[in-house]
Amino acid sequence: MSYSADLIEELKKQKGFVRDAEVVEVLPKTTKGILSEIKSGKRNLTEDQALWIAEQCQLDESIVLVELAADSTRSERAKTAWSELAKKMKTAMKAASLAVLMVLLASSGQYQAQQR
Repeated sequence: MSYSADLIEELKKQKGFVRDAEVVEVLPKTTKGILSEIKSGKRNLTEDQALWIAEQCQLDESIVLVELAADSTRSERAKTAWSELAKKMKTAMKAASLAVLMVLLASSGQYQAQQR
């Protein structure tokens, strides 16, 4: 399945949509035919459509654009480079999230220790 099709499925899941027609009603600049081509892998979402889905689903816009670029390119070398960049970005985001969590946990522990 293409990344564009994955984004469509994520939108359906997040919004509780059951039918593709519901996606067509809300996704900017799309028709039933366009959606069918996206889901079959013949076409990709536009950058604006992908960004709209990212906003609706609270996805990181940078990663969405990198994944879309990786999926859209015809060059295997470029596809590999885009995919590697996406992996690095995801890893960095996970590490940053973990660091923030650890800081928050550590500071809440210090606060509780000071209250005793």
